[in-house]
Amino acid sequence: FSSSSAVAMTALTPPPSSRALRVLLAVAIPAAAAREEAPPGMVHITGAQFVMGAEPDAQKLRDDLEQQGVEVQEFWLDATAVTNEAFRGFRKATGYKTEAEKFGWSFVLEMQATDEAKARTNATVKEAPHWLAVPGAWWRYPQGPGSGIADRLDYPVVHISFNDAKEYCKWAGKRLPTETEWESAARRPYASLTSSQKAYPWGDERPSNDSEWRLNLWQGAFPHSDAALDGYAGLAPARAYEPSKVGLYNMLGNVWEWTGTWYAKSSGQRVLRGGSYVDSPDGSHNHMVTCATRMGNTEDSSGDNMGFRCAKAVEGAPKLSPRGYQYSQVKKKRPPPGVGDPLKDGGKAAQELVQAIAAKEGAEGLQKYMDRMGMGADVMMAGDAQKKTEERKRRMMEQAEAAAKAAEKAAEK
Repeated sequence: FSSSSAVAMTALTPPPSSRALRVLLAVAIPAAAAREEAPPGMVHITGAQFVMGAEPDAQKLRDDLEQQGVEVQEFWLDATAVTNEAFRGFRKATGYKTEAEKFGWSFVLEMQATDEAKARTNATVKEAPHWLAVPGAWWRYPQGPGSGIADRLDYPVVHISFNDAKEYCKWAGKRLPTETEWESAARRPYASLTSSQKAYPWGDERPSNDSEWRLNLWQGAFPHSDAALDGYAGLAPARAYEPSKVGLYNMLGNVWEWTGTWYAKSSGQRVLRGGSYVDSPDGSHNHMVTCATRMGNTEDSSGDNMGFRCAKAVEGAPKLSPRGYQYSQVKKKRPPPGVGDPLKDGGKAAQELVQAIAAKEGAEGLQKYMDRMGMGADVMMAGDAQKKTEERKRRMMEQAEAAAKAAEKAAEK
């Protein structure tokens, strides 16, 4: 902390039943935002101290943070994720090309991919065959060739890497939020040191069919069917659902959002927060989504569920150094290219190498290379991918017919 902040700190010993928390008690810092006109489309987030990290009784995941008491200075945050319309304005003004455009492809969930995209796809990932590496998929063609954004200008822009997001923020006179800022905003109005944590911006009620769906997650048998009980199969508009009590939309679900914080410098990854439409409320598939949900990814990675929103400092705010989260200094080993999360693809060099091998030696040569390097991926030709999709649909129809017949027999009895 700066000596001019006049902040008093007291460490408290937590009860034995909870994790050790680094708790700070502080005198509130007067807000400077009252003297500044709100930037268009942004929400004022007051300075505060709060408990950051995964809830004590939550299902623990590899990426979860231990709880700590932290502080943030006041700042501005976009009310929504950056939209296709806003990013289109950036493109028109600067001519900027995203990394997905430069690489020539990006990841699209198979169920969301267009028929043309599936026909052009010749590779997938062994551990997650539902993610297709689609040539020609980028922000203007979010579901691959044959899709578009003309009727989706108010949707979050996707297929955006960390580097792309940073360039947009710089052009807009903003920046990416830190991870501490992001979680502080997501937890409002319940971000606090003294009151119990809330798992969601609206409180503790877990999303389910028995409650109101306030966010866009997957309902159904992932990745084959999304019942869209929340109103959307795939992405939802940036302003879908009611905003939080401080005016923020969709901090959880819909799209992962980049932050400016390193996940682990040794891995070259940045932190993303909030989960996306492919995740679940209970962790039954992919990530369990709460205010603590996070993951890391390389700076040049992108996919059809990755977006961002911008932050901005408040003019005239005291020059302080708030105590952010104190991360473990233990180095986290970066997985080799192609292993683990399909979006953790190993970076530009790996992408270009795979493309070059496929162009020169075809699918068979690419498969041999992947097997030799232990990359854990199966190359799938377009025809095979289509057959696989048709076979899955056939099985689902057979199951539905069998269930209908069983219901008829039960009715006859």
